[in-house]
Formats: sequence, C-alpha cells, structure tokens
Amino acid sequence: MRSVSEIQSPAFDPFGEPVADGVARVCPSTTAGDRTARRVGGAVFWTLALAILAGRVYAYNLPAVQSVAAHAVQMLALR
Repeated sequence: MRSVSEIQSPAFDPFGEPVADGVARVCPSTTAGDRTARRVGGAVFWTLALAILAGRVYAYNLPAVQSVAAHAVQMLALR
C-alpha cells in the first residue's frame, strides 16, 4: 500500500528541479503578500528607470552638460 507522500504529485522549485516532500511542505507557495511586494518592487524599479531615462533625455542638449562632458573627455585624453 502506498503512503500519502507517494500519492501526492512531486513539487518543483522555480527552476524546474524536483524538491523533497519535506521542503515542499515547509515552504508555502506564493502568497498574496509576495505578489504585492513583487508588484510594488516592479513599480518602483520601472519608475526609477523611466525617471533616469527622462533625465538623460532632458540633459542631452543642455550646454552645461555638453561643456562638462567636453572637459571630461579632455581630461581623459591627457592621461
């Protein structure tokens, strides 16, 4: 006769590797809090990425930025 653990389907980690039954019971599946944290983290990441991109686009044609960049290139050329 089979035990309960043999009848259950095997558990897998996020990379597709099989996980022992004891580990699968200890580590619960994704909860609502995990999903919320992942969404908030993603929103913060993309907000920062877009803000940096917008700042770079805005500063691309500013004369001050171009003069600082020109001086930096000259300093690097002297090395």
